[in-house]
Amino acid sequence: MMIARIDLFNKKDGVSSDNFRKHLDEHEVNMSQMDGFQKYAQNYVVESTQPSGLGNEDYPRSSERVEAFSKVWFDDQPSAEKASNSNAIDALNRSDMGDLKSVVTKQNIVIPTAEDKGIYKMMQVLKRPADVSPEKFEYEWCKVHAEMVPHTFPGVLGYTQNLVLNRRIADKSVPYEELPIDGIVEFWFKDKESMDAAFSAPTAIKAIDHARVFIDEISTFTIESH
Repeated sequence: MMIARIDLFNKKDGVSSDNFRKHLDEHEVNMSQMDGFQKYAQNYVVESTQPSGLGNEDYPRSSERVEAFSKVWFDDQPSAEKASNSNAIDALNRSDMGDLKSVVTKQNIVIPTAEDKGIYKMMQVLKRPADVSPEKFEYEWCKVHAEMVPHTFPGVLGYTQNLVLNRRIADKSVPYEELPIDGIVEFWFKDKESMDAAFSAPTAIKAIDHARVFIDEISTFTIESH
């Protein structure tokens, strides 16, 4: 089982993109010094509108503002939980950035991708319906849906599920209601046209219809990876 901590960043109004990226670079250096650290990836959001025609138009999206995701792999869940936000982002950074929200996830690599730079990447933040339990969500997504995706989305170059195990805001554990995220999807395609074609393919309808069983909210982000 691969454990990854995903941090959700946003910058305060008036902060430049250059300063924002500088702080994320510092975050990477600090996280690399944590016990159990394996590797790190930065994901800058370049587009956060809900795409049409991809089976997502009927879903509401979260009001959560996200301008970058960092993904940090650890040896185990305790190491991921222990990684301290206060060490990763200093007081100067906090003056430019909002409270850091993070989730510890169990990673399920459904379609491995050898290289995520230079190809089109999309991330989606998922929330389950109120009448779907965490156990039901995990089964439908990580078992049933995971088996569908490779056969229903032509041209997909990579697909990873990140199932949320724990949630934190400003390095404090919070209940589900304060950060209602159940999963984060990573999709890779050759380009945007390939993604549009995959989601428009007749075979994709089966997976898109199945998603309505266990997903109530989808927030889609186009990503620039580093």
